[in-house]
Amino acid sequence: MKRILGSAVVFLLALFLVMAPIQTAKAAEAGPFYVGVFGAYVMPDDLEGDDDDLSLDNSWALGAKFGYIFPQAKWFAMELEYAYLADQDIDETGASGDFSANNLMANFVFRYPEGKIHPYAGFGLGWSWGSIEGRFEGESVDESDSAFAWQLLAGVTFEITPSWSADLGYKYFNCEYEFGDADAEATNHMFLIGVNYHF
Repeated sequence: MKRILGSAVVFLLALFLVMAPIQTAKAAEAGPFYVGVFGAYVMPDDLEGDDDDLSLDNSWALGAKFGYIFPQAKWFAMELEYAYLADQDIDETGASGDFSANNLMANFVFRYPEGKIHPYAGFGLGWSWGSIEGRFEGESVDESDSAFAWQLLAGVTFEITPSWSADLGYKYFNCEYEFGDADAEATNHMFLIGVNYHF
């Protein structure tokens, strides 16, 4: 059910991009600010613990961002981003449960400023609130923690009109939490599609 919901979100975003009205180009460019929403298909690595690693199923994510493209240096932008990583089910014999996270990141984006297609790359620093719950070796676990997080990002932004653009991208996200007495490192590969409004 969770995979179906994630796929539906990505499909609806793609449908919105296709059906978005193509406005007549404005004489003036849009302003330096933009807001955006995105959905992502998430492929997590094993949740690495001190003693054992836990295999996690693929999941999905939803997020929003607020950004600023510097007018004096249009090749550089800064973003404040929130993302919700939906439940990643534990795929281990003798264990059940899931891992999820909420992330707040500041992104630093380097972009090609010319034309209608803008390849970009960058990195983000911020904070993540992660939680894990389930049963392991017959014992119930319900732990949460917040910790410093970082991510790498790359992709392409396509101008639809001066005010609207679309993103196709990839993010590599990493955070190390402390659940109870054990450290757990979470790594996620996110393949995203998004839409932005510039003003």
